[in-house]
Amino acid sequence: MKQSILIALIILCSLISGWIWAYGMLYFLWDDISENENILTEVQKWISEVKEKQDLPKESELEWLQENITNIAKTISPSVVSIVIKKDLVIYRSDPFGFFQQPVGSVERKVWGGTGFFIRPDGTLITNKHVVEDTDSVYTVITSDNTEYDAKVLALDPINDIAIMKIESETVFTPLKIVENTDTTKLWQFVLAVWNALSEFQNSVSLGIISGQNRTIETIDGKLGWLLQTDAAINPGNSWGPLVNLNGEVIGINTAIADRSEGIWFSIALNKEKVDYMLESISSDGRIKRPFIWIAYVPVSPWVQSELWLSVDYGAYIIDEPGSIVEWSSADLAGIEPGDTILEIDWQKIDTRNDFNTVIQNRIPGQEVTLKILKKWWEEKEIQLELWEY
Repeated sequence: MKQSILIALIILCSLISGWIWAYGMLYFLWDDISENENILTEVQKWISEVKEKQDLPKESELEWLQENITNIAKTISPSVVSIVIKKDLVIYRSDPFGFFQQPVGSVERKVWGGTGFFIRPDGTLITNKHVVEDTDSVYTVITSDNTEYDAKVLALDPINDIAIMKIESETVFTPLKIVENTDTTKLWQFVLAVWNALSEFQNSVSLGIISGQNRTIETIDGKLGWLLQTDAAINPGNSWGPLVNLNGEVIGINTAIADRSEGIWFSIALNKEKVDYMLESISSDGRIKRPFIWIAYVPVSPWVQSELWLSVDYGAYIIDEPGSIVEWSSADLAGIEPGDTILEIDWQKIDTRNDFNTVIQNRIPGQEVTLKILKKWWEEKEIQLELWEY
């Protein structure tokens, strides 16, 4: 500690001395410098170079970064849990010749495991839907102190790969802080992934950066959008732990690994508003509701453009038939008509990379969005529309 303070004082004194010397030279030589603008330019350039050198990363700053990462990992690890998935497996008895097998009973066995993290002190936690969607399985949560709890699934997100679970216990748990605003997550910022590697190595931590934003990938259940891409190592069995920034805030839940790749992992972006809405939806309706615009549409492609004589080759074309817009729905009330084409949602272009449902699914019912519409007579128009829920 004393050595770090000494280094800081030396750097500070060097900087002050450099400035005093530079301005002293300017004071005594001002008349000469005024006659020669090139000398003044060179002195200013030298001062700028000195400032740039002083702003380079110092050993003390790297030590702070190391200490901060260590503290964050220690703080969030107790809130990250292991999820053990058990299932009754049928036991068969074979005849002496091995021709026939007869079921004689069943035994409960661990079939897989995963990771989750607390989002409420009452034992409510979040994980991925693909981890706990089997209704025939039994789920056990193991906390960082190796205490086991029975857990139940409260709800599965119908669109995103998210599930909400709850421990039945009087114990008060420490929830992780969720970032308030997703927009504060920046490209190339440092992040930590905390997980239960291969369902065995509890509370492992990896460090990386945000490699990309607003990614879309194909999964077995369809497209997942609005994803964060990271190079913080994620492996089978840990793809549902938290992704955390250097403020110790959860910015996403790790969800997928790119096939046949190394260093390409994805997290579903989270913020406090989104998590709070899911919990309120479960509390009031027993399920997670999602936003919806009540229209029937086809994605616009070059072929659709040619067939329908459209002026654009992207967007969501609302079928020009009666009933393609539900009467008295938010789309109907906003003035959208059959034959219109939705080009953008909140200035995000609707195309093969960001299809209509992918862009909508990461909003919250009740939010107001701005739609850029191409009317059937080829006039562009912007309208405001409130997302309803289903």
